[in-house]
Amino acid sequence: MTTLRVRELTAEAFAAYGRTIAVPARGEDASGPGWRWWAEMVSLPTDGRNYGVGYLALSGSPLRFDWAERHMRSVEVVVPLRGECLLYVGPAERPEEPAAIPELERFEVFRLRPGTGVAMDPGVWHGAPLSEGDSSAMVLLLEGTGANDVTVVRFEDDPVDVIV
Repeated sequence: MTTLRVRELTAEAFAAYGRTIAVPARGEDASGPGWRWWAEMVSLPTDGRNYGVGYLALSGSPLRFDWAERHMRSVEVVVPLRGECLLYVGPAERPEEPAAIPELERFEVFRLRPGTGVAMDPGVWHGAPLSEGDSSAMVLLLEGTGANDVTVVRFEDDPVDVIV
């Protein structure tokens, strides 16, 4: 059985999988009474399709996963709205073989807190975030990704446990 320890989300730690979304360290682009604005923090490339916004409700469950998926043509964005979630990711290798999943020991698990998020590069292995309690997240994917650009691999006989 594989066991993975949760890592704190930083831009450097997540760089191999995509980009983080958080309040930038630089000054804002505009501001006014009661608001500050940072424009275009993360660019999301498209292939001509629109992005769809999804809502993901999470409830406390065992910190274990036995499946992963990847999208070869879509960036996927996950931003917690309420509560924390744990996102597992694996390297985007062997794009010519979409079902070629890396060794489970090579996956990593990141803690996503409300106000932060990630934009996963195409080909990055991942699954629905895990949660220790009730939480929710916004998910952005190019329209039709779930029907036309998803490869799922299941490994029920060799699940991965996550240590907080």
